[in-house]
Amino acid sequence: MKEVYTNLMKVYTRKGDTGETGLFGGSRVSKSSLKVDAYGSIDESAAFIGVARAFVENKEVKKILYMIQEKFLVVAAYLASDSNGVKKLKEKIEASDIEVLEKYIDSYSKQLLPLYKFLIPGEDIQSAVLHVARTVVRRSERRIIALNEQEKVEPEVLKYVNRVSDILFVLARVVEDEVAVKYISKTLMDKINNEEKNKKLTLEEAKRIVLAGEKKAKELNLDFVLTVVNNEGNLILEEKMDNALLASVEIALKKAYTAVALKLDTSLLTDLVQPGGALYGLDSDPKYIVFGGGFLLKRDQEIVGAVGVSGGTVEEDMAVAKACVEAFEAK
Repeated sequence: MKEVYTNLMKVYTRKGDTGETGLFGGSRVSKSSLKVDAYGSIDESAAFIGVARAFVENKEVKKILYMIQEKFLVVAAYLASDSNGVKKLKEKIEASDIEVLEKYIDSYSKQLLPLYKFLIPGEDIQSAVLHVARTVVRRSERRIIALNEQEKVEPEVLKYVNRVSDILFVLARVVEDEVAVKYISKTLMDKINNEEKNKKLTLEEAKRIVLAGEKKAKELNLDFVLTVVNNEGNLILEEKMDNALLASVEIALKKAYTAVALKLDTSLLTDLVQPGGALYGLDSDPKYIVFGGGFLLKRDQEIVGAVGVSGGTVEEDMAVAKACVEAFEAK
């Protein structure tokens, strides 16, 4: 007898309009039968596993899920066959298929922490859809067990479906852990980046500081050189007002550098460099300026740089430098 195959391009055949469906092998059964319910549940399980595969990002997990979907086609074909059809099936579930799943389960389980309480799905979408797929597979297993009470089902089919629910549970934990690790890593990196960012003085901030200093200088009707350095003493911005002395360029930079290098406003150094002071003799070092006009710039108690001002008297330099600091701290 010539075998007849269903045209997969034809969506409807009208053969099931009476509430019956054909099994592979030729016989017909009611659509409400346990047999149809069993392979229908496997079809549903494969669809939910497909949903999980669409959400999961881990490439190896995707590969495992696709492999299971392919094997569930074999399971469904077996369950949708009568005794005559089973003999014609080209593929069947083997013990080796079960062993593959068990190896994955054992391998992934070693990476997971012990469980001390029941899991509540929903921590993230990836693990949640895997848990949904797991419960649908469990239901399929119950349908197949019920069918096995009516007609013999190959033990490998029962075992395979059982292992699939097991591996879906493990994979749900795996991806949940991965999501947690990514979240923790991102949170830590964001914190580190923010901390590093907070330690840095930007060019925009330096411009704002200098503008505030120039505004104060205009109030004093004097021209100054204003210098901003980072926390390593490197120059970020230097502004020489039109009539400022050329010598003030070097002095302003040294004031800013001195404040950062010694972690003190330069006005505090005057007494320290006197005989008996903690920094006695420092005033003879040409790298440093030990009188007012150099002020530290701090953010959250961390030194991020300094401003140096030169062009007037010590008091006038300090007045302009203080205006710079106030503008920085005002943000």
